[in-house]
Amino acid sequence: MPGRGKRQSQSVTTAPSDFTPWLGVFETLRVVKGKPLFVPEHRAELARAMETLGLKSTFDFEESLAALPPQSGRLRWVVTSEATHALFSQEDLPSPEPVALSVSPVRVGSSNWDARFKTLSYLSHAQAGKIAPTPEVVLLNEHGFIASASRGNLFWRRGAHLFTPAHEAGCRCGVTRAFVLAHHKAGEGHFPIDDLLKADEIFFTNSIKGIVSADKIDDRTLNDFSLADKLRKAYIAAVEAQLK
Repeated sequence: MPGRGKRQSQSVTTAPSDFTPWLGVFETLRVVKGKPLFVPEHRAELARAMETLGLKSTFDFEESLAALPPQSGRLRWVVTSEATHALFSQEDLPSPEPVALSVSPVRVGSSNWDARFKTLSYLSHAQAGKIAPTPEVVLLNEHGFIASASRGNLFWRRGAHLFTPAHEAGCRCGVTRAFVLAHHKAGEGHFPIDDLLKADEIFFTNSIKGIVSADKIDDRTLNDFSLADKLRKAYIAAVEAQLK
């Protein structure tokens, strides 16, 4: 006989006929002691996603920034067809230590909005991260080409050349990804997983952790972080300039 838990209250709420809980986008900003980072870049990314999904908002984003507490954490702007919200969560600054990668069995659609934008339909990326045997995981698209990490964008170096998936392969454009591309030339395209598995150096980017190196992919150990270290120094300098 199934175990009995506390019975949840039952109720029915009348919803509008056009209720669309999946139709929404978000943008996440790192906040350091009350100071949000790369605000214009995040606003531009949010606007691009909103335009694609046909969303509009009269929300006062500047007011939400002024209301931030003097703490570190993350700020999320969430825009749906019904409302816009600013959500702040306090948390410690992330560790810059390298992490291991594996390749996920979960696939993303290269043309799908939920792959190319930070939409509320985030389940594929969340599933890949949850079932992964490593702290971060590589997602491929329906053609078997590299798309992204579950919580960021991927870069890898072979010799002197840096590579990253094209937006059309199923990755988000990303604020930190754009920072890397502005500071180092990279080939963007549709790449098979073997290109990543044979890389001399791999790192991933997101707005909370910045630039994080991979020290292992599957059973292969990586110990060259030279380009990521150089880019991290430039990124940290840009962050410090915004905190002055």
